[in-house]
Amino acid sequence: MSPPIPVWVGVRKLLVLCTEILVARNRAGLRTETDGPGLLFERARREDGGMLSWVTYELVTADDQFSRPVSHYVPAHLLRRRGPARRHRFGDYRPRTHG
Repeated sequence: MSPPIPVWVGVRKLLVLCTEILVARNRAGLRTETDGPGLLFERARREDGGMLSWVTYELVTADDQFSRPVSHYVPAHLLRRRGPARRHRFGDYRPRTHG
C-alpha cells in the first residue's frame, strides 16, 4: 500500500506469553502489555478466508531504554486503524464543553 497506513498493533494478543505465572518482572524485558503503533504495508488473504497484514512496529524494553523494529505478517483482527488525535479532529473549531 502506498503510503503505509498507521495502525495500532495488539502486541499482547499477538505475543501470547505465560503471564499468569507469578514471577518477578525483568526490567530489561520487552513490554507486551499494550497496543503499539505500527505501519501497515500490505494485506494477504489466508486460505480460510481471513486476512494477514504485513506490519512494522517496535518492541520496546520495559525500562524504555531500547527498542527493536520488527516486520512480519499479523492477523488483521489484531490491528486497529490509527487516526488523528482527538485534539486534532476539529481543526480550529473547539466544541463547547459547558456553559
